[in-house]
Amino acid sequence: MSAKINNIVEIIEEVRDNYRNRHSSSSVKQLRINAGHSVASRRGIYNQSVLDTFRRQLEPDIESTSQFDTLLQNWLLHDSTELRDILLKHKSNKSDEILIKNAFYKAPEEEILLAEEFGVEPNDAEFRGGKEKLKIHLVKERNKYLVNLAKQQWLKENNGTVSCAICSFSFEDTYGDVGKGYIEAHHILPISALTSDTIMKIKDLSPVCSNCHSVIHRYRPWLTINQLKDNIRIRK
Repeated sequence: MSAKINNIVEIIEEVRDNYRNRHSSSSVKQLRINAGHSVASRRGIYNQSVLDTFRRQLEPDIESTSQFDTLLQNWLLHDSTELRDILLKHKSNKSDEILIKNAFYKAPEEEILLAEEFGVEPNDAEFRGGKEKLKIHLVKERNKYLVNLAKQQWLKENNGTVSCAICSFSFEDTYGDVGKGYIEAHHILPISALTSDTIMKIKDLSPVCSNCHSVIHRYRPWLTINQLKDNIRIRK
């Protein structure tokens, strides 16, 4: 594995993940700059050394960071293979080739969601190879029957209405009859923490609104209910 390819792949993967997860509204250029600083920091090298990878080591195919940014953007937005093909021309060995091809694999949305449920990276070869088994396990453990039982119990305990355990939002209070009885069920224990002997119970679920549920799952590791409640409390 060559250091040149390894540095570039790290940057590409970081830009890809941040772009995919929409952790920021930054441009591809800014995401690349941020990733360059991260790689330099992790490797204990000067950021200039990372920039030189684009400016010198990939010549004549790539002669500037702006050209690299354009190629990176074309891949992210239009699935262009030009940047990948250039890097493959500069590979030193089979390890470089594997790194490059894995970095440019863009998981479908359903795989991204499944991987997030398991707390793993959707581009990892291990996940990609075993995703069908994970889907079966996910369906088995997170069945609708348990969720429906939980919702029935929450309604019974709260006189026919249920609010978000984090922000207290009520669909019924906001939308009237069309929102009556509606709530989402958050699985407190990530699937990645389950074993074949785990028995899911109602107490392992918590009622949450759609917004809170989305924010909890936005990052890995997931935020806990108490962490998100603390964020709301601090802002108030």
